This record gives sequence, C-alpha cells and structure tokens, in this order.
Amino acid sequence: MRTFPGIDLNVCVKLISMLGFLFWGCSSSQKISTNNTTSSFSNPEYSLTYLIHGDANYLYHENGKDHKADEEALNDALDIARNANSGEVFIFHLKPERKILGLFPKKDRHYYHFVGGKLQEEGRYSPSDGGFSKEGLIYNELAAPTTRRNFLFYFGHEIPTFKDQHYHSSQPKQIFNTKVFSDHISKFSSSFDLTILATCNNGNPKMLHALDGKTDFVIASPQNLHLSYLSLEKLSLLEEDPTIDTKLLADSIAENSFSTLSSKLQTMVTVGVYDLSSINDYSGKLATEYDNYLENVSAKPRFTDNIDCASISELEIFLRSSGVKLYFSPPAFGRKASISSHSGWGCKE
Repeated sequence: MRTFPGIDLNVCVKLISMLGFLFWGCSSSQKISTNNTTSSFSNPEYSLTYLIHGDANYLYHENGKDHKADEEALNDALDIARNANSGEVFIFHLKPERKILGLFPKKDRHYYHFVGGKLQEEGRYSPSDGGFSKEGLIYNELAAPTTRRNFLFYFGHEIPTFKDQHYHSSQPKQIFNTKVFSDHISKFSSSFDLTILATCNNGNPKMLHALDGKTDFVIASPQNLHLSYLSLEKLSLLEEDPTIDTKLLADSIAENSFSTLSSKLQTMVTVGVYDLSSINDYSGKLATEYDNYLENVSAKPRFTDNIDCASISELEIFLRSSGVKLYFSPPAFGRKASISSHSGWGCKE
C-alpha cells in the first residue's frame, strides 16, 4: 500500500467517511423505509393529516409519571393510521432541528405515510420555513390522486395570535402565527371537512375567521387545554361509515374529548365545535373588532390563558351563539369555580 509522509491513513479514511455522511445528511430528504405491499385501492375514502409539533417543551407530569405530549400524540396517530383501512394517513412529527458541526441540518423531522392501514413510506426531512412548506411538498408527492374527504389535526402549543412571538425552540427566527397556519394548511388541501386544533386558546375570533372558507368545522379550545390533548379515538366512526355527517363526527370527537379531560382534571375544561358556515355572517366583524381591541393590549405575554370574550365589554355586543357548541366545566376550586357558562369564544386579556 502506498503511503505519504506525514499523513495518517486511518485519519484520512475517517475524514472521508465523515464527509460522505455529511453530504448524505444534506440531501433534500431521507427515505427510511418503503413498504412494498401497496394498498389495493388508489382512491381512499378519506385522508387524515397530522401535524404534531415537538419543537418546544412538551413534558408534563401526571400521576407521578413524566409524559412527553408530542410523543404520546404520535403514538396515538400511528395507532389510528394502522386501523384506517379505508383511508390515507399522513403524520408529520415536527421535532427540533439540530445541525451537524453547527452547519449541516440533521433532518430531525419525521413523516409517515399510510394507505389502507399499511405503512407505505417513512422518512426524515428538514423544514424550509416556519410553516408547512416542506410538509406540503411531501404530501403532494405521495398523496392519492383523489380523496373524498379531508381532515386536518394540529397538536402543539397555542398558535400565536401576535405576529412577533417565537414558536419553534430550535428555529426562533422563523415566523409562525395564525396567518402562517391558516395560509399554509392550503398546501395540503383547498378545503377540509374538519380541522382539529389540539392547542390552548385557539378557539378565538382571529383564528376562526382566518379558517373561514378553508374548513367546514373546527374543534378547538377557547381557553387552556391540558397537554394530554384532545382524544381522536372517535375517528373510528369514519371506518364504520366513511360518509358520516361531519357535524355528527365533530360532536362525537368533542364530547369524547371533553369527557376524558373533565374526568381527570380539576381545572376548567373547554372544548368547542365551530360550524364556520353558521358563524361567518358575524365572525368577520368580530375578528375586526378583536384586532382593534388587541391594539390596546399593552402586554403580549407568550402562551397565557385566554378569558371569555363575553367578559370584555368592547366585544360582548359582537358575540353570537349560533354555530358554536361548547362543552364546558368550571374549575373545581378558585374564584372561577362558580362560573356556570361560557360564550365559547376566547380572547386575550
């Protein structure tokens, strides 16, 4: 073997291997595995898209045990995907983005694509912005040509109302807020039957108006939501009847989620179902007045709990009950324990 003075051959081999790994890691995406057993149908009855945010602190404690909310949501989504025999399921786990040597993206985000209950593809990727541009590209590359019904689920911390707040821990300069969210979900579908926001405080005038025309129904909490999230086990109704009425499905999911949360929590529980076709005759004006109100909110803390919009005199006159169904229980103790009702609309104080 030929050698060169002053050069350690073993070091050279290690450097070449490292460079090869780095260039491989910088490719646009990394396909981890492909299931060769393709589904027997090309036009699923329905499509479920999960966006599970994990680029923040999602640790919570319950019954003396530590739980990671995003990982639990991922496991639940995988269980539902494996049982979605009539559907197509995309799961995007938006994990923190790390870099190799501080330069090269490590592709920490993870996607799964199921059709007919079978895993078709699994891969890793890096985000291209603070929204869902890369997720949208992956979705459109793999999605079935036609799907009769489309459903979107977002799990994470509150989607910010204010424009100047950080959201992704590993990418603090990337912008993510109500507008980015409402704009970017169109990368998956022009319209959804149902959108579920398993987040705190997003049952608010600004978010619901932003989603008008993009989804028929929304399930969201107008106030705080425990990190154990909303339960989606009632999605099994789609398997029993893929043509099930969307309002009936939304009510079943919301009622089941409320029952699960209120049985184990002593804090306030609010789960709202919003029929956007019924609220759009007043949601625009309400959102405008809410924007005006927010201009005078001097403190803009991150992730603070909403209050009932009905308690804000400037907004109370614009509230309506039509199109809103709220599952509500007051806290078991404290100054709000005596509250007997809620408008279903949450606002910053």
